[in-house]
Amino acid sequence: MSNKARNYTSDILDELLSEITPEEQRRTDKRMLLALKIEKAMKAKNWKKGDLAREMNKKPSVITKWLSGTHNFESNTLFELEEKLGITLVALEEKKQVPTGYYQVTVQSIVNSNQTDEGKYNIPSLFIYGDSFKTNNLKTYGC
Repeated sequence: MSNKARNYTSDILDELLSEITPEEQRRTDKRMLLALKIEKAMKAKNWKKGDLAREMNKKPSVITKWLSGTHNFESNTLFELEEKLGITLVALEEKKQVPTGYYQVTVQSIVNSNQTDEGKYNIPSLFIYGDSFKTNNLKTYGC
């Protein structure tokens, strides 16, 4: 008996899969990743399904459903799993954005030499040339 994966094709299966929207597929992918992360945490603790079931006060069949990758978890269940397994499943803290690069911007101001009554100079406009990475369009900002 061979344990090698084999390709299986079916017109019915192809038709069903074509009806799945990209949004549904992304959600399913995330559910699968959640199940995988839970299973990895269980292995790290040397736990079987029964061990997690006892910790969570659930039946083993519920744990099997969770690990199938198709279960739509409630947030409280995810939070409890995090506590029991010592992992993070839902990252709620905002991450600081770290700059990934810098752009050189040339700023040129044009000053009208006419003084106003208050002794200030009129500045009709400020020109900012777009950085060479994104755009070369000239943008004008009035002052």
